[in-house]
Amino acid sequence: MLGVAMLLLGLLTALGCAMPDPGETVAVPAGSPDAAVVSIGDATYSVDLAVTSEERRQGLSGREFMGQDAGMLFVFEEESQRHFWMLDMHFPLDIIWIDGQCRLLDVAADVPAPPPGASSEEIARVQSPSPARYVLEVNAGEAARNGLLPGDPVAFGGAIAGRYGC
Repeated sequence: MLGVAMLLLGLLTALGCAMPDPGETVAVPAGSPDAAVVSIGDATYSVDLAVTSEERRQGLSGREFMGQDAGMLFVFEEESQRHFWMLDMHFPLDIIWIDGQCRLLDVAADVPAPPPGASSEEIARVQSPSPARYVLEVNAGEAARNGLLPGDPVAFGGAIAGRYGC
């Protein structure tokens, strides 16, 4: 019996099974009860996170589509004027600016994806109307479909509940 346990332990070690570091972000499938979610009013979005500079730079670039009620949450260390552009995007977005007090500031609605092969000068640039700490990108039309308005409260739940301030 001890031999079987040692063999299993050796196999698990060889396969690289390990627990994540406590500070490591672990991807959780959308729709899972432990998924990262952002709620604004009655709308709830399962989100991917962009927390590091590299993740924020990559954003949704290169993705072919995003499911309904899904999004990407960009988390910054402090409030500041935010500037976004749609490098290598394949679908239009609503860009939702959120302040450090967890309120929706404004929505840049229906920001178009650039045409294929567009030069950097042809890519739309969008700026927050005032300092923002968080930015939520969702499919174009989501903000209008859900009646999202400036001043709406924002809450983070699931895997990010209590983690980034909202």
